[in-house]
Formats: sequence, C-alpha cells, structure tokens
Amino acid sequence: MSLEAMQMAKEVDETDMAILRALVKNARASYREVASEIGVAVGTVQHRMQKMEGRGILNGFRPIIDYNKLGFEIDAIIALETPREKSLELAKTLQKHKNVKSIYHTTGDTDVFIRVQFKSAQELYDFLMKELTDQYVKRSKTYIVLDKHNNYGTLLLKEA
Repeated sequence: MSLEAMQMAKEVDETDMAILRALVKNARASYREVASEIGVAVGTVQHRMQKMEGRGILNGFRPIIDYNKLGFEIDAIIALETPREKSLELAKTLQKHKNVKSIYHTTGDTDVFIRVQFKSAQELYDFLMKELTDQYVKRSKTYIVLDKHNNYGTLLLKEA
C-alpha cells in the first residue's frame, strides 16, 4: 500500500465506514435515509460523502446490470500469458472491445486475466481467434463461468 493510501485510510473513521456500509446496502439512499440509518445529522452525511468523493474513496454510483438477462449467455474468464513488452498495449486494445468487462494484470504464471461476456459460443470463439493474436498472446486458457455469487461490498458490510 502506498504512503498516500495509508494516510487516506487513517483519515477514514467509523462514521465514514458506516456511511459506506449504508451505501453498499442501498446506493440510491438519500442523505436523509443514510443519516437516519446510522444516527447522525443529514449535513454530516452530505459533508462526509462529498469529502470522500473529493479524496477518490467514493467514486460515483453505477447500476449493477445483469447481462444474462440482456442475452449475454456466455460469461468467461480468460487467462493470458503475454510478452511483458506487449502487456500494456494488449490492455489498451482490449479496453476498446465492448465484450471485455474487466482486465486484471496479475502476478504468477498468468500475466493478464480478462472477464468477457458474449451472446453465443460462436462470438466467444471469434473473439479468441481474431482478437487474441500471436502478436499479443503467447498462451491463453478460457474458463466458462457456470455460476456466480455476487458479493459487492461485502467487506464493508462486515463490521469490525
């Protein structure tokens, strides 16, 4: 953890954590609803949230979309071994692809993991054959997700 991150973590107190826990449960809650849930003034919640947004701790509110219900039946994780000098170039290329949901640079035998979603196995096959070229990828392994258990924010939901 960087020195800056350690300093920022020290500045987050239990009231901030309570606000974050309330938002994990319901990101659409109003300042008044959060204040009522955690037992502080509305102004306190508003001020603290603005402060956390300014420090980059709280980064907007996004919908959680169920892509399966939109017809994206194939959810996969692809492990990639790539030449070190091509790793960032590969990530920049993959970021532009509409079916790539996440890109992770990692340690270990796998250099990059990507999470993709497609409407069909044929679309996945086409992606593997056309996008993951020898220029960028030495080896890949594709894992089809059979079931997933969403755990958005569970770390924050568990009080210390």
